[in-house]
Amino acid sequence: MTNLWHTDTLTDFNAKLYEGLLRREHIVTNEIAKKYNEDEYMGYVLEKDNPETKLKDRYFVRTEDIPLLPFKVDKWIKFSYRSEVFKFVTKCISCNIPARPDMTFRDMVDYYADYLHSNPDHFNLAKIILIAAYCERLNIRIVSEASFGKDALCDILSILNGSVSNLYNATLAKLKYALNNDFIVINELGGLKKEEIGSLQVYLTQAGAYKPVYENNSRSAKGTKESMDLRDKSHVIFHNTPEYYTGKNQLYFEQMFTPAIMDRFPGLLMAGYVQEDFSKHEPIESFQDHKLKQFIASLNYYKQFHINEKKYTIDKDSWGFTGKELQRSLRSFTIIAKYLAMYSETKQEFIDLCKLLKKCKDDYKKTAQDNIEFKSAATEEWIS
Repeated sequence: MTNLWHTDTLTDFNAKLYEGLLRREHIVTNEIAKKYNEDEYMGYVLEKDNPETKLKDRYFVRTEDIPLLPFKVDKWIKFSYRSEVFKFVTKCISCNIPARPDMTFRDMVDYYADYLHSNPDHFNLAKIILIAAYCERLNIRIVSEASFGKDALCDILSILNGSVSNLYNATLAKLKYALNNDFIVINELGGLKKEEIGSLQVYLTQAGAYKPVYENNSRSAKGTKESMDLRDKSHVIFHNTPEYYTGKNQLYFEQMFTPAIMDRFPGLLMAGYVQEDFSKHEPIESFQDHKLKQFIASLNYYKQFHINEKKYTIDKDSWGFTGKELQRSLRSFTIIAKYLAMYSETKQEFIDLCKLLKKCKDDYKKTAQDNIEFKSAATEEWIS
């Protein structure tokens, strides 16, 4: 039954569930303006594979219709604009998946990616954290060996319900496009150029401070401020352990960015690896897929109706944050603790999960200090 979580099987499910629908994942531009019959319309271009032609259909969807996604195109008009051909969507039928608690929060987490792992405690903690980031705004870093399974957890959320961008070597341009989604994974940054790291430093400084918008000076706009909405946008950074980079004579995260980023994106060191055999997959027809639909409906519910109940609480001093960490890192841990409490059946289980979270934070800090000769002044000089 566990091979249900094979990405190919989930992709079969995705094709079956969303057949004929346009989704947010099909958006390929930021908001743009196009003229049709002398009238100007604001909207987005969406692309979707056409199984008959084996080509991509390009749709222009007006901005006011974007909240209706996913939807079925009911009427469209073919038009050209500056040598490009689009299907102008004039009428659509929203096909939103229900947002209802078909599963309890605990059952939803336990069902999610329920496969063998050598460190089930760390893997379970990672699942809770990623669902928390999917449901509401959160800034955090997860550090592990490549085989831990971080990407697979994000792939599952993306395939089943969308609204996830998993970016490798995330430049500022990639991030601008990714903001069409609410959950942004910044994955491996070792291939970035020096000037790209500088731009990303500015972005992460503002996003990590939980600011509602990102603002930078845009050369293309002749020095005016360019703004991007960051409300409800989670940023989760994935990277490998320090030894991976030092062994390859590559820059490590702490060498690439200033200490301000560390306070805004506290790191968690997680151990273990996926033990499930995913060398082959079964078609979705081999499984009862009703629980997948319940999982999606429940995920939508917890995303739409944020958890406000504080089932169990922990004193903020328990995390051991000091100085500037109290401004940024504490907020992230407070959000995670809310979801740990929702998952826990007893106060003791909640306390144990909080202790595990703190240990992951402390272990990462020790590992970084042991492996990296970190000099903030030299780092700033390298970036500038």
